[in-house]
Amino acid sequence: MRIVGIVAAVLVSFASPHARADTAKAWTAAKAGLPAEAKIIIGVDFAAIQKTQLFAPLYAKLVEKAEAAKLFDAMKSTCKIDPLAAIKGVVIAQLADQPDGAIYLALAGVDRTKLSSCLQAAIQGAADKTAKVSLKQDGNVTQIIVDGKDPQFFGWVGKDVVVVSPHAKDKATILKWMNGKGALGKTEVGKFLAKVNTSAAVWGAAEVTNEIQPGIIAKGGYAMVTFAKGNADAEVHAVMGDATQAAAMASGVNKQLDGEKEHAMPPLDALLKAVTIAPAKDEVILKGSFLEKDLLGAVALVLGGS
Repeated sequence: MRIVGIVAAVLVSFASPHARADTAKAWTAAKAGLPAEAKIIIGVDFAAIQKTQLFAPLYAKLVEKAEAAKLFDAMKSTCKIDPLAAIKGVVIAQLADQPDGAIYLALAGVDRTKLSSCLQAAIQGAADKTAKVSLKQDGNVTQIIVDGKDPQFFGWVGKDVVVVSPHAKDKATILKWMNGKGALGKTEVGKFLAKVNTSAAVWGAAEVTNEIQPGIIAKGGYAMVTFAKGNADAEVHAVMGDATQAAAMASGVNKQLDGEKEHAMPPLDALLKAVTIAPAKDEVILKGSFLEKDLLGAVALVLGGS
């Protein structure tokens, strides 16, 4: 069983009504460790998300798989660790052109020793009872081996920030995403992130160059979403090649949006009407204040068709 699957299962389960959660600790660890190659960064405050109307249907969809439910039960029964309260904040980072990256998980009430032991027990409980599960600590990396083969790794920043890679069998990959020594801050995506409110419920930035149409190039962007009193407020900044491109892009998108508004069915019509798009220097800025009930309706449409 893949270690990344186990920790990812914990990740998607996070939401605690008993503790305030944010991405500060996870983001501090990520900023220090991320390499310059990182091009997409996302932070999520699940404590804020779980208070919204959107959380329940999304959570149910995420944990409906038997493996996830089995792991949650194993952690609760074997280790007395509630996955819903274990993770304080999450930062996800990856490359732009391939599935390589890392997840930083800041823990609350669970340290390196306790979680490592719990994962070993949970894997043992979820695997064949005859399987031999061993754990080894090597500096800031934990190694877990099942039946003496296929070692898998996850890293640590301090005692309570876990670093997980989709390439869990490659120790060098884990270390690459932990030893950037602040290199991210000197990149374009790092400059975008300096403009982001990392206290928002969801935030992120990306450095991805893409020619949208001849003469109009997107260089990346950054975004934030906050939730309050039944509303979701979103602000998205798309960074273009220059101010002329930004103006042309905003004009084209507004024309397309006007056409969509005339034909959209509920609840999509309300969402589209709440959107404004305008250029500002070399950026195209999208803003919207949405009712959660309208977002919930859109999510229901998506989940119903999935």
